[in-house]
Amino acid sequence: MNGSNLDFYKTWAPAYAEWTAWAKPVLFACMAFTGSIVLDIPEVPVESDSKTMIIIDLPGELGVAEALAYAAKGWRPVPLYNGVLGEGKMSVDVRSLGDALRTGAGLLRSMSIPLDAPPVFMLDSERMYGSKTPGEYDNRWCVFPQDMPSAEYIISKGINKVVVRSARWVRVDLERILYDYQKNGIALLSLQSNDGPPKELVARKLSFAEELAYRFRATFKLTRNATGGFGGLILEPHERNSGMRFYRMG
Repeated sequence: MNGSNLDFYKTWAPAYAEWTAWAKPVLFACMAFTGSIVLDIPEVPVESDSKTMIIIDLPGELGVAEALAYAAKGWRPVPLYNGVLGEGKMSVDVRSLGDALRTGAGLLRSMSIPLDAPPVFMLDSERMYGSKTPGEYDNRWCVFPQDMPSAEYIISKGINKVVVRSARWVRVDLERILYDYQKNGIALLSLQSNDGPPKELVARKLSFAEELAYRFRATFKLTRNATGGFGGLILEPHERNSGMRFYRMG
């Protein structure tokens, strides 16, 4: 991670903030400035509450803009982006997301957020879109239970409610985590637009078949690189047949 990118990461993940341990450095380590971007910071309907955790699951820069809206109300943004910037065509184009994090860092520096402020976790809703296409950089990723704090830890910090901001349905990787929160007595709310208050959310337990299908996709359908993370170039058929194997981190 070069000096500039490290500075951006430290802005989003201050060393002594309560929730920094869950911030992901992956995208910060490889992102490159591709152009200026204007962030449209929305009005959000959830008021500041130390007992409420927010999870934002929106596409790219939209998620960054909403996280900053909650930061202005006293929440601590925590980026969980775990996909890398690849060369050429990518399954998930994270260039604008990287630019948004750079622009957002400037806004974040102007805010005074307590180190123990409740978190707003940031996910990219497009993280698992696309497929393995030869010649394309597969940087799809998913969120695992260990990527977010446990229900026990959340409760120990006085949080008893989680609001999920997503434009549509809750994606299966996130629902698995939410189900555990719900099982441990944490109230779940869904916010699908900023035009009204959150509504009750009931997380569904995956069936045995659904759980197997999810594990298969996460293990075999996504591309791992040499470091164990997500992201790698999908070889052309003639390269696979020749026995060539290589990975690029972007």
